[in-house]
Amino acid sequence: MSTETVSVIIPAYNSSSTIVETGDSVLNQTRVPDEIIVVDDCGPDDVIAVLGDRMERVTYIRHEVNKGVGGARNTGFLASTGTMIAFLDADDVFFPQFIEAAAGVLNEKPDVPLCFGAFHSAYPHQFAAIKDQSIPATPDVRFYKPEEIIPDYLHDATSPLINFGLVRRSAIEKILKNGLVFDPTIKLTVDFNYMLELFLQFNLITIENPCGIWRLRPDSMSQDQLALWESRVDSLKAVLETPAAAAASDAARKLLIDNQHGSIRYCAKLLSWSGKRDEAIKVLLREFQEYPSLKTLMLLTLVALRISYRKQDQSGEDWRGSIIK
Repeated sequence: MSTETVSVIIPAYNSSSTIVETGDSVLNQTRVPDEIIVVDDCGPDDVIAVLGDRMERVTYIRHEVNKGVGGARNTGFLASTGTMIAFLDADDVFFPQFIEAAAGVLNEKPDVPLCFGAFHSAYPHQFAAIKDQSIPATPDVRFYKPEEIIPDYLHDATSPLINFGLVRRSAIEKILKNGLVFDPTIKLTVDFNYMLELFLQFNLITIENPCGIWRLRPDSMSQDQLALWESRVDSLKAVLETPAAAAASDAARKLLIDNQHGSIRYCAKLLSWSGKRDEAIKVLLREFQEYPSLKTLMLLTLVALRISYRKQDQSGEDWRGSIIK
């Protein structure tokens, strides 16, 4: 009989309109978590009142100051006791068999510490159209080694997604920095750091069947593409300085380095497309001085000479990160 225990950590901020649905999706799992930790990140709403009787089944922690989603997750992790950890945002939803399926996959593969499930991306008005929320008793799975998942993740950083993962605590403990899971200096892309550091070190199994719903919001902070990509650059730089990256293969490190500089060029493109050509030129000049490359020189020339170029769609050969259409 398995002795594994599961902790689900839910960071909450201004989430009173969604956290009940999220909480119920966890409380009604076919394999109920051993603990559910809700971290109220000093939000303006009354999470306790909203959750009502559900509070009897959760551990509630409130921050006295706002620390961001990474800080809330850090607090939750430090308070948790589970041998398997899931991080779920307070507006997303688990399908009823997710924990049972993911824990079952990991129990069958004790040498694999990471399991992430597929998911539906939907706006709130689309939720009702997702009728089938079942996961097969024997789900469709795929195995990845680090060198296989890293290129895919760099190409599309929403697949896998942190919110539909179950990770062994022993793996998370190997990426701690000063006792923290999530880097407090990274603002918008803390998930990206977390996932990359895990993928650099460990094998992964994905459940190919949808395991939940990722709620899309028109006013999401990810709509600020420049801020998001600038944070992506900071994330890649931070990950490259970790022990996980130092121990990774030369090929993996080269992927990270190339994507860091590709992200800088994309920031310049975003500036140019928004009419901030002078700022784009400064970014590209600094990038070329620090890391000379033909791609940077060509883009600098096009921007400086005001030569138009086609905005390319995301493709397997041209990394653009995650684009939700």
